[in-house]
Amino acid sequence: MPASQKRSLRQFYRAARRALSDDCQRRHARTVAEEISKRLADDATVAAYLARDGEVDLGNLIERCWQRGISVAVPVLLHREMRFAAYRRAEPVRANRFGIDEPSIPEFVTPDVVLTPLVAFDGQGRRLGMGGGYYDRYFNAPPIAKRIGIAHECQRADGLPSAPTDVALTDVVTENGWQSF
Repeated sequence: MPASQKRSLRQFYRAARRALSDDCQRRHARTVAEEISKRLADDATVAAYLARDGEVDLGNLIERCWQRGISVAVPVLLHREMRFAAYRRAEPVRANRFGIDEPSIPEFVTPDVVLTPLVAFDGQGRRLGMGGGYYDRYFNAPPIAKRIGIAHECQRADGLPSAPTDVALTDVVTENGWQSF
């Protein structure tokens, strides 16, 4: 698929998630947090993300994890590489070059589960991200973590292009529930 088509898809699905009302965003975030929380093992290390641009906000889920003693990590970008760093209450953060908050002094960890933001997904577990390839590069290197896409149902596509470097999701969670591939 030409880059211009991917760019158009990104614009369409980003606009769709940004168009959701604040109330709708909060409801979706609560529902997704409840669904994921039920399935997390207490000894897991969960990689989440700090939402922006209409992504499902995982703040409620992160708080639930902390209350249960589940370790939480968030992405840290290092040039063309992404790693995950422990994320704790009152953790000092700084914005990276894309304006995304990440821990100021990262303590790198290896997550068991990666909750992945996305722009769009389809029924085969393919995801369309922001275009940097960070998650695909991370997923292509061992160890292999469970890859759970987090989205609003309005981000579901009938089909998405796939390249050899793309890594499919194992699951997707939206306000309508959990789907495994």
